[in-house]
Amino acid sequence: MIALINLGNSNIQSVINALEYLRIDFVVTNEMNEICNCSRIILPGVGTFASGMKRLEELNLTECLREEVLVNKKPILGICLGMQLLFETSEESKNVKGLNILDGKVVSLPISKNYKIPRIGWAESRLNQDFLSLKKHSIIDFYYIHSYYVLPKDKNIITIMTDDNITSAIESDNIYACQFHPEKSHTNGLNILRNFAKLEG
Repeated sequence: MIALINLGNSNIQSVINALEYLRIDFVVTNEMNEICNCSRIILPGVGTFASGMKRLEELNLTECLREEVLVNKKPILGICLGMQLLFETSEESKNVKGLNILDGKVVSLPISKNYKIPRIGWAESRLNQDFLSLKKHSIIDFYYIHSYYVLPKDKNIITIMTDDNITSAIESDNIYACQFHPEKSHTNGLNILRNFAKLEG
């Protein structure tokens, strides 16, 4: 069973629709006990880094998530803002601490001729490593909505990159995250969700 965390400040209906389409067992929750009883976690989110962390703190979920992921080694998939919240800090929200599950920071997208900021829409993305069923060296279009991206301290955890070497996905032990929206990225995105659901928790 997957715990799909509902922060209450993001539209998770597209993730719900994708999981239902794939016939994956999940529960929408923001309750600590339910999260602990599930074998996997999906942390989606849109909005600011500060608003996401504030909501996690209001729900008393920060230490719960850290323990489930870092101590109990429960698989987690962060999506969009959910990916950014796994790290230490963000340029978007000064003096706001993230979950600090992974070492690194969130920074502004660089100015580029390849996109406008915020970047909204499809972007060609390349795999440095295998990632949840997708194969190394593949080039795949994913759907993005963002103005910031993560800079992990350990570059070896970066699995997918896009324009100007922007981090698009990471994998570190039981921790998976993507800046793009797999639930909006057609077959390849659905395969990510399907294979995440098969991981042992």
